[in-house]
Amino acid sequence: MGPADLRIVTATGAALENAAAIASAASVAFAAGLPAKVPNDEESYLDQPIELDQFEDGGNDDQEATDLVVGEEIDLLGESVGDNEPIELDLGTIVGIDDALREGEDDSDSGFEVDPAVGLTLPDALTPDDGTEGLDDGSITVDESKFPSLEMDDGSEGIAAEREISLGTASDEARVPMAALPWQTLHSVTALEACAALAVSAEAVVAGSSDLLWFRSDSAKPLRVAVDGSALSDLVLVGADQDIALASTKSGQLFRRARFASQAEQLTRFREQLRSPHSARQELSFGGALGARHGRVLLWLHDGTLLDVLDAGERFERLEFDGKVLAVARESASILLARERTRTLLTLDQDPGSGVPLSGSALAVAQSAAPLLASAGSSLALAERGRALLVSPDAGKNFRRVAGSGSTTAIAGALLAGQPRFFAAVYRETSDQSDILVIDPERAEAECIAHLDAAGVHSPADAIERGEWAKVSCLSWHAPSGRLWATGGFGVVSFGPSAA
Repeated sequence: MGPADLRIVTATGAALENAAAIASAASVAFAAGLPAKVPNDEESYLDQPIELDQFEDGGNDDQEATDLVVGEEIDLLGESVGDNEPIELDLGTIVGIDDALREGEDDSDSGFEVDPAVGLTLPDALTPDDGTEGLDDGSITVDESKFPSLEMDDGSEGIAAEREISLGTASDEARVPMAALPWQTLHSVTALEACAALAVSAEAVVAGSSDLLWFRSDSAKPLRVAVDGSALSDLVLVGADQDIALASTKSGQLFRRARFASQAEQLTRFREQLRSPHSARQELSFGGALGARHGRVLLWLHDGTLLDVLDAGERFERLEFDGKVLAVARESASILLARERTRTLLTLDQDPGSGVPLSGSALAVAQSAAPLLASAGSSLALAERGRALLVSPDAGKNFRRVAGSGSTTAIAGALLAGQPRFFAAVYRETSDQSDILVIDPERAEAECIAHLDAAGVHSPADAIERGEWAKVSCLSWHAPSGRLWATGGFGVVSFGPSAA
């Protein structure tokens, strides 16, 4: 038998690579069909080939041993175990060594343990607080020059100290008691069409939704007059016979529509009187003696500009003030003017220098975002929308709060039997109801003449939005019919004294 008859097979496991540093490489020789050689005393088992039992390959397991390398020497133990001691090598055991070593590598890849507490500074142990530490009871020196200067409140702004009041909402106080003779409520046939605008004249009452609803006298069935299709925010009746309606939209447009005209006409001439004619559109409202024939009509832009409306809307003239107009009454040419932090009441038909500056609670209401103003003779009513109502019997010199008037949404003035009276709508959101009040400005007392709620008026199948159905947006007294008219989410409603 020559060298050509010998086949050398060298097996190396991936796990044995970790033991390579322990011993030198060893060759394992396999001789097919050769008898085992008895080693002498000077030889170790490393010098002898290892005899393997013959076996039959019953499968292709060798295809899975991808970690065996043929042709390289491997280091098995690195030392002698003695003479004449046969060694049986189990390749499965050697392969398993690699798995065990790999599992150990996950826990100690770095080769040494790290104490997680190294480098951390532990706080000192806490001791009970005996109260000896804390704020220093000694004097503290404060350098007042480091603070901004403060102005002393002399009580001229806000609610006066000697007359401090609460401008709360309807939920903060008791409801006004019902009158001995409640007024009758008349719902028109358009009660389910929401309306935001309202105007009266000697011959008619006109409400505005997206169209004009023209009521003749106290008729419950109106004539529908188209304007532009846009939602209307306010309107007024002008002309010799007050049969021409000027209507403003919520987008700041102005239209004119005669009762029997074929279509509405858009008016843009008023913008020529503005300081910035091409500026963004402003919300528009009307004021002045609106219900009187040939009464003065004012167009108020919510940026503080006020215009006189002349010749039924053919011309407009700008009125100049040393300040900004915040509110305009609808019963007279009375306005609320703002000059910096002051608020002044002016009547345009009187001496411009006869304005009444406001103070105390009236000033607090006038400084709100959207104050309401109404007049009745020489009496005035001032309200913060959604909050309190104040009345003055002496043209604004003294104001008193009306109990039970929280959450006022609309006001109107009138002369009933020659006596000044004010009407107010107080909305109660939790129950979706409005109380209609009549107020005596001399006594600053109110009584409830009617309730407005959704009960029995509509059914859940109605297609209109039911949120804030009973909230009143506008009130107006119609003297010829002796009725109070109101518009809101409910449409159009009128109230009149009981027949009794």
